[in-house]
Amino acid sequence: MNTQRRSLLKAALAPLLLPLFCGDALAKAPPLSEISEVRIIQTKDPARVLERVGAPGFAHSMAQATLTFVIESYPKGNLPVWKKPLSEIDLHSRIPEICTHVVQGVLRHAAIYPVDPCWIMGQMMAESFFYEFAVSSALAVGPCQFIAPTARGYGMVCADEHGQPAGFARRDDLEPEFKQAATYREQMRTLRREQPDLFGSPAKVLRTVLNAQAAGTPLAAAGTYALALDRMDLLQARYTSARDNCRLYFSENFKDRSIFSPQDAAFFEKFDQRVLYPHAINAMVKMMAENMRARGGNILAATAGYNAGLGNTDAKDGVYTAYGRLPNFAETVEYVSRILVNHHEIARRIV
Repeated sequence: MNTQRRSLLKAALAPLLLPLFCGDALAKAPPLSEISEVRIIQTKDPARVLERVGAPGFAHSMAQATLTFVIESYPKGNLPVWKKPLSEIDLHSRIPEICTHVVQGVLRHAAIYPVDPCWIMGQMMAESFFYEFAVSSALAVGPCQFIAPTARGYGMVCADEHGQPAGFARRDDLEPEFKQAATYREQMRTLRREQPDLFGSPAKVLRTVLNAQAAGTPLAAAGTYALALDRMDLLQARYTSARDNCRLYFSENFKDRSIFSPQDAAFFEKFDQRVLYPHAINAMVKMMAENMRARGGNILAATAGYNAGLGNTDAKDGVYTAYGRLPNFAETVEYVSRILVNHHEIARRIV
C-alpha cells in the first residue's frame, strides 16, 4: 500500500483510532520495519523476552501495531468471523485491553516458557479475529477458541456445565443438547475405530470391493461396510442437529450482552468464562508456554499442538523427538501459515 493511499485510509478511519492514538501519531506514522524476527526454536531463557515485554508502553505499542495492521488490511468488506465492516466494531476498545492481558500472561508464565506476545496476538487473530463471542463448528468458544474439556482443564467454567441457577440462562431447554452432541461424537469415534480401513482408507476398501465384484466373488464384508456407512451418516446427522442446537443456545445467551458490562460480565463468570479476557487469554498463554516447553521451544510445533492437539505433533525419530513436528493436516498447516504472517505484520509495525 503506497503512502498516499495509506494516508487517505487512516484519515477515513481516524475515529477508530482516536481513543488510542494522538493526532500526531496518525499524521506521522512510523516507517514499517522490513524485518520481524521470529526464531523457530525459541530460547527458554526468559530474559530476552521479559526485557522487551516488561518495558513501559510495550502493550500500548503492540495494540497500536495490531490496530494499524487490521485497518490497513481490511479497509473494505466485512471482517473475518465478525461478518461486519470494521467501522461497526469497536476494536479500538478491545485490542488494547487484549494486549494488556497478553503481556500479563507472558510475564506470569515466563517460568514455564517465554512466549512472544506478538505471536499470541497473531494466533488470536487467526482463532477468532478477537471476537469474544465466536463459536466454531466444533463448539470452541471465545477469543482463544477453547473447547470445553480443554477449558475446564485450565479451570474455566463452560456453558455445558455452567454454574448459573436454574432459569438464569436463556433457552435452558437446549442444555441437554451438549450431552447429546458429545454422545454422538463418541459413537462416531467408536465406529471409526471399529472400521479403520473403511473410514481411514476408503479408496483402498473401494478397490478391494470392486476387484472382488469384477472377479465374480462378491466380498462378504461389503454388507458390513454398507451398514457402517449408513450408521455413520445417521450419527453425523444427529450430531449436526445437536451441535446446531448448542450453537443456538450460545447465540441466545450472548445476544444483547457485553463482556464490558459489569452485570453481563458477572453473568459470564458463572455461565462461560471462555468469553472473558482474563480467563481465556491467561489460559491461552499458559497452554502455549506448556506446548513450547514440551516441544523444546519449537514455536511451530507448539502452535500446531494448540490447533490439532499436542499428541499430533509427536515426532519419534531420534533428534527430532524433542522438537516435534507439524502434522499433515490441511487445517493446521493453514492455521500456522496465517499466524506466521500475522506475527510478521504486527511485529514489524511496533515502534
